[in-house]
Amino acid sequence: MKTRLISAFLLSFVLALALVAPAFADDGHGSPDPMAQAGGGIDVLPTILWSLAGVGVFAVVLGVLYLLKRQVGGFPENPEWVAPISIMRSRDLPADDDSHGHGDAHGGHAAPAH
Repeated sequence: MKTRLISAFLLSFVLALALVAPAFADDGHGSPDPMAQAGGGIDVLPTILWSLAGVGVFAVVLGVLYLLKRQVGGFPENPEWVAPISIMRSRDLPADDDSHGHGDAHGGHAAPAH
């Protein structure tokens, strides 16, 4: 288990570095992007890469925590308490007497025909 945990951590670290490395690339002129150097707008690439790296690391960390909880018995096969829910098919439900589904909405008398 320890080797899987360490390998998952190292994999997430390498993945995060691989996703973020292009954001720190420099073209030798002090700017990571030639468009930003020429005043061509806002560079969104670093933000996107950091967001992807964060989501990737977050997913790996949550996956490792899930596997750790499974390993220590956090999800028993036959739990003592089961949610009180029953699944019924629609054909097993009691049928309505009214074919329109309104019930007795008109006070017991038939509505006049239009």
